[in-house]
Amino acid sequence: MDEEEAKLVSQAWGLHPLGELPGVDSVTYGIVTPGPHQPEGVPLLQAGDIVGGGVDQNNPRLIDAAAHRRHQRTSLVSGDLVVVLVGRIGDAAVIGAEQHGWNAARSVGVVRFTEVGQQHGISTWLKWWLKTPEARARCLESSAGSAHSTLTIATLTQLPVPLPPLDCRMRLLRTMRLAERRMVLNTRIAACAMELADAHFARCLEENKDATRPAASIADVGEVVGGMRRSDVIEGGIPVAWVAPAEVLRHRLTHLDRTDQTTWAPRQAVCAPGTILVAPRPSGVETVVSRIPLVPGRGTLALRIEREADRMWLLHELRSRSKELVSTAQGQQGREMSRKAFSRFTVSWPDSSHVREPFARVAAQFHERADVALDENRVLEALITTELTRMAEQSKGRR
Repeated sequence: MDEEEAKLVSQAWGLHPLGELPGVDSVTYGIVTPGPHQPEGVPLLQAGDIVGGGVDQNNPRLIDAAAHRRHQRTSLVSGDLVVVLVGRIGDAAVIGAEQHGWNAARSVGVVRFTEVGQQHGISTWLKWWLKTPEARARCLESSAGSAHSTLTIATLTQLPVPLPPLDCRMRLLRTMRLAERRMVLNTRIAACAMELADAHFARCLEENKDATRPAASIADVGEVVGGMRRSDVIEGGIPVAWVAPAEVLRHRLTHLDRTDQTTWAPRQAVCAPGTILVAPRPSGVETVVSRIPLVPGRGTLALRIEREADRMWLLHELRSRSKELVSTAQGQQGREMSRKAFSRFTVSWPDSSHVREPFARVAAQFHERADVALDENRVLEALITTELTRMAEQSKGRR
C-alpha cells in the first residue's frame, strides 16, 4: 500500500443502511400489475433486462400509457439505480438517458438519489458495492428457504453499505468509471467478433450454394437433450450449474460461462462445455454455447456435438435461422422448445473437409477474440470488488 492510499484508508469510513445513505432519496419497487403488452406502450424494465451491469434495450415489454401514468413514483429517471429483486438478486445498473421515462416491474427495485447524491456518484458506488461478496452474501441470506431467490425492499433498504470519505470515494469512483468504460468497449469488441463470425458464415453459404444443398435433421448431427427441473440433493447425483431459458435469452454474446442457479443431477445428465443451448421467445430462438458443465432447465434444449467443426457450423446455422426456429417451440406464446420438433428441424450440412472445417478455422479466431475481451471484463470486476472489500475491512477498526 502506498503512502497516499494508506492515508485515505486511515480516514474513518461510515456504515449506513442503504436507505439512509447520504444522497439516497428513496427506495421502492416497480409496478405489481402492469397489464398486458401494448405494442405502442411505454417500455417496462424487468429483472431480465438488467444484464452485466447495464440495461438490455432489445425487445422490452411495453405497457399501457395509462398504467405508466398511475405509477409515476417508478417512472425512471436518468441516474436511478435499478436492482434485481427476483432471481439474480443484487445485480444492478444505472439508468441512462436512453431509459429515461421507462417504468419498472415489481421484480426491480428503484433507488433514487438527491442532486448532491448524483454529483457524488452514490449510484455508481452502490452498483459496485452490490457486486462484492459481502453484499451478495447478505442479499442471499434474506432469501434462504425460499423457492426462488428474492430480495425484499425492506432488506435492500437495510443493507449495510460502507461509505468512505469524499476524497477517497472520488478516487475510487474514477477507477470504477475507467473500468466501466473499458468493459463497455470489451463487450462491444465481443459483439463485433460474433457479428463478423455470423457474416463469415453467411458468405460461406453464399459461396458454396451447391455444396450446402445436402441437408440433415438436427437429430442426425447431434444428440438433443431435454431440459429438467431443478432438484435438491439426490442419491448418486452431483451439484452442477443449471441454466434457465431466461439466461439463454438474455445472453447475447454467444458464450455462456456462468449461471444464476445450481441443481443436483446424475453425472450422465451433465452436458460438457461446448454444448449448444437454445431457448425460444415469440420473436425468435436464441442460441448460445456453454463454456462450463451444466444441465439445461425446463423450456431449454441442449445439443451435444463431438466435433468442433460441426459444432461451430451448427451454432452459426441456428443463429442465422432464429425466426424459422420459432416453429419448433410449443406451449403458451411458444416459450418452451419442443424436443421432437427441434430434432426434426432441417439444417444445411455441407461437406466437412471443403466447407465446415475451413469455416470453423476462421470462425474460431473470432470466438477466441470475444473470449479474451470478456475474460478481461471478469478480471476487472474481480479486481475492483476485491479492492473494495479489502479497503472496507481495513477501515472497520477505525470507525
